[in-house]
Formats: sequence, structure tokens, C-alpha cells
Amino acid sequence: MKKVIRFDKRAEKEFRKFPRVVQVKAKILFDVLERDGRLEEPYGKKLDSNLFEIRLKSNGQWRILYAYLIGKEIIILSAFQKKTQQTPLKELKKTRERMKIYK
Repeated sequence: MKKVIRFDKRAEKEFRKFPRVVQVKAKILFDVLERDGRLEEPYGKKLDSNLFEIRLKSNGQWRILYAYLIGKEIIILSAFQKKTQQTPLKELKKTRERMKIYK
């Protein structure tokens, strides 16, 4: 089922700070996500019932957190470089706060 990806303005600003090569790889995964409606590991992972992540590896680890909205929309909520083993709680909290606007 075809989906449409939208960016939260703050997440788009975060994403634009990624290195160009990471942005290009992410856009390829966005195309797959729009076409298939989901990403399989190792490129995607479900974090909880409402929150998912796109996983990128290129000169470090990069994450893009998103959620499904009603209908065909996917909202990109957060984008950051991952520097620890687990997703930082600060990033999860920030993303969940942003999600409240859309749900």
C-alpha cells in the first residue's frame, strides 16, 4: 500500500544536518517505505507500538524516527546520530512529545 512521507519541521532541520551521503541513503529507504509501507531489519525496526526507526550506517550510526498516521501518511519525527548502544532516552522523549501533535 503506497504511503506518503511528511517531515515534522524540526525533524527536517535535523535531517538536513546529516552528511550528504547519509541523506542520499535515507532517501532510498524513504522510497522503499513509501512503496512497501514498511522497512525490514537491518534498515528498519519497531521501537514500540507507535514508533519506528530507520537505521543507517555510514561513517557512524544514524537514526530517523517516524510514526504512521491515519490513512496513508508517515510522519518523520526526529533525526539524529546515534553514539551509544541504545537509542538515547532523551531522543525518545523528544520524539514522543512531537508525536502528540500528530496523533
